[in-house]
Amino acid sequence: MNMEMNELREKEITERYHTGVLLARLMAASGLSDSQIEELMDPDTHLSDSDAPCIRACCDRILQAAQNKEKVFIGGDYDADGICSTAIMKKTLDLLGIVSGYYIPDRFREGYGLSEKTVRLAHEKGYSLIITVDNGIKAYEAVSCAKQLGMDVIITDHHRIDVLPEADLIVHPDYMEEQFAYLSGAGVALEISRKLIGNDDSLTALAAVAAIGDVMPLWRETRKIVLNGLDSMKRGVPAPLCALLYTPGKADWTSVAFQIVPKLNSVGRMNDLSNVNTVVRYLLLNDRDEISRFASQLEHVNTVRKQLSASMTKEAEKMVTGEPFEIIFKDTFHEGICGLAAGRLASSLHKPVLIMAEAEGMIKGSGRSIPGFDMFAFFSDFEELQAFGGHEQAVGLSVRREDLASFIEHAQRKFSETVIEEIPDTQRLVPLRADEITFENISSLEQIALYPKEMNDILFELKDPVILSRYDTAKVTKLVIEADEDTADVVIYASKGIRVPEDPRRICGRLSINRWRQSVRCQIDAESVE
Repeated sequence: MNMEMNELREKEITERYHTGVLLARLMAASGLSDSQIEELMDPDTHLSDSDAPCIRACCDRILQAAQNKEKVFIGGDYDADGICSTAIMKKTLDLLGIVSGYYIPDRFREGYGLSEKTVRLAHEKGYSLIITVDNGIKAYEAVSCAKQLGMDVIITDHHRIDVLPEADLIVHPDYMEEQFAYLSGAGVALEISRKLIGNDDSLTALAAVAAIGDVMPLWRETRKIVLNGLDSMKRGVPAPLCALLYTPGKADWTSVAFQIVPKLNSVGRMNDLSNVNTVVRYLLLNDRDEISRFASQLEHVNTVRKQLSASMTKEAEKMVTGEPFEIIFKDTFHEGICGLAAGRLASSLHKPVLIMAEAEGMIKGSGRSIPGFDMFAFFSDFEELQAFGGHEQAVGLSVRREDLASFIEHAQRKFSETVIEEIPDTQRLVPLRADEITFENISSLEQIALYPKEMNDILFELKDPVILSRYDTAKVTKLVIEADEDTADVVIYASKGIRVPEDPRRICGRLSINRWRQSVRCQIDAESVE
């Protein structure tokens, strides 16, 4: 959409939906349809109930298990979505009086998803029904094993379906009403729970955290789940999630994404410090003292994870070879941090990076790609690989130590023959004038409580700002600029690696109102300064 068309669309949105000029500008630039805008402006956030056949059949089978006093086993996953999914299903079964157990596999020793070993152990302990959450749609061998042992299997998942496993029931957004198309794994579990026990604000909050952690599209039922979940957390429900926030009662997309989700995910990565299965128990706690103690432990694990990630990234930076595809190996690297470090280097170097460590007698690594290069397809035919998985932009793999040199040589040779499709910078910008930086205009941006990705990826661009003062610290640079009849702040965090020139001619970022103690200021959170 060109600038002239954007201006026409902006005017149309302002008049039709009575929005502020800046909000209308964002909507126009995002290309949202009228139906999408109406959804964003709709004040009705009441949750819907799915009446899909797969939901009904699943609930009938669970109620049958309750009636027959069967033991039910929950197979979970080690990321935020999988942990929250497990907690939702566990509490639901507890409230139905069903004897249940759960297990989330060790990320590194056991890998992703339900395994045959876990199935056999569950069978030995008398479980007759297995319910997977946030996984299972590709657990072909494990499901087949369960069926051979006479166990029933219900798969609840949201990942892409290729070939269906031999499960008794599959509950998946593909088999549900259109309203539920963007559910996370925990969102699927929540729909089952709501059908069985009704609304539970604490479980909705868990599904909200999961949706944010899995970066699900914030539309339809998922949008309502997140809005309701954030509202519950603002009221302090549930206490275990709220204890992970730095400021109690301040729950929004940003605080959940950067304060809660990393702490949940860190446990799966730092298996030498913690066990991810204990987090499910934590999320269902009611005792304030226990919650406080466990929250402190999660904070510690995440702090160690951040420290390791920073130090390992610095060490890996020193080992950069200059090859078009960076493959970095050090036996003392932490297996759980390889992916984080690879992601940071890939972003800063603008090329694919694979970082590898020694673990349990194997060389294991995580790779992160760049737009235009399908890393999963690239490695899919490597005979040296002992284990392999992932997707286009991220992979995990392992090789024997004796195969490492030939593997690296193979990768570098193949990459030298690979043509990468250049993906142009698609960062979208909308113009911003200094006289538009007002409390009224920025407040209008808050008419929408939760931005979808289509709007959140757009930055405001302020050209030729009048800089009145500058303040530099180790963590932040703050510029005070001329704005309308007052001044505004531009905040540039050092962690973003933005070099701030003495006389910036262009600032791109997001607008907010900073309320701190008795001070209320218009603010630009900068993403680039030139």
